[in-house]
Amino acid sequence: MLGGDTKYVHTEDTALKCFELFQHSFSWVKHPEYPDKDIVRIALCDARKDKYGGLVEGRAGRGPSVHDGWRLTAAGVEWIKNHKEQIEGFAASGIMKEHRQKVLRDLKRVKYHRLYGEYLDSGDSFSPQIGDIAELMRCRVDAEEEIWEQRFQAIERKAETSEQKEVGEFIALCRKAYLRQRL
Repeated sequence: MLGGDTKYVHTEDTALKCFELFQHSFSWVKHPEYPDKDIVRIALCDARKDKYGGLVEGRAGRGPSVHDGWRLTAAGVEWIKNHKEQIEGFAASGIMKEHRQKVLRDLKRVKYHRLYGEYLDSGDSFSPQIGDIAELMRCRVDAEEEIWEQRFQAIERKAETSEQKEVGEFIALCRKAYLRQRL
């Protein structure tokens, strides 16, 4: 509901959403009008563990780090898909629909890019230049490898979430071309 399938979501934002949906389950005991962030943090830490399915990755950090927050893993995205009807029943507020529309808009930008057309025309022989990939990814050619990887992963997650396999395959070929040319 908060976009955790494609980006990291801070623990406090997650706690507020849980409190909004299930106030009695995610509130303080003595003062039920307040959200309890600790309950959510513990649940997220557990959901990160292999024995609970490894549904999320991330951490509950302090400060403005890019790595603070939580994001669904591939297993977490699959779990959400398998429980979609139940979740939508809980989420009558329309937030999930808004998030899905944003994901589809982002993928539409990729699908209308010139490189995507070239990919459709050439298939597996597709081998774009790093400058063109940088334009698609909205990234500088000389950006750190970690930045590139974050951009590739963001689009892959959106493609996976919206079941647009062809976009994921396109991005995989773009990543390979980038890795060959980055030196």
